[in-house]
Amino acid sequence: MSIHIDRSKLLEALRITPSKQVIAKQTLEPNVLVTLLPATQYKHTVILFHGDGDPEVKHTVKVNNTVIELLGDEQAIELLANESLEVTATNTSTTEAKNTMTIEILYLTW
Repeated sequence: MSIHIDRSKLLEALRITPSKQVIAKQTLEPNVLVTLLPATQYKHTVILFHGDGDPEVKHTVKVNNTVIELLGDEQAIELLANESLEVTATNTSTTEAKNTMTIEILYLTW
C-alpha cells in the first residue's frame, strides 16, 4: 500500500509567516491605567521594549502567570514560546501627563 502526499498542500500547511506589531507611544493623563495589549497567545515571539517613554510610567508585563514591571525609560528584550502576553501601563504621576514607551512585537505564525 502506498501513501500519496500532496507536496503543495504540505508546504502550504507548513508555511511560516513573520509579522510585526508596534505599540506606539501614548500620552497618559495623571493616575491613568491603560491596556496596551490584551492577553494574547503567541507561538514564538520577540518583544522589544524601547525605553523611550517617561520613567513615571510603569509598564506591567504579564507572561502567563509571571509579572514583570518596567519603567518607561527602561529597555528590555523578552523571548516567548507558546505563552500568553499582556501589557498594561500606568502613569504614576499625580500632576502631569506622561508617555508610554514604544513596544515592538515580532512573531511567527504557522
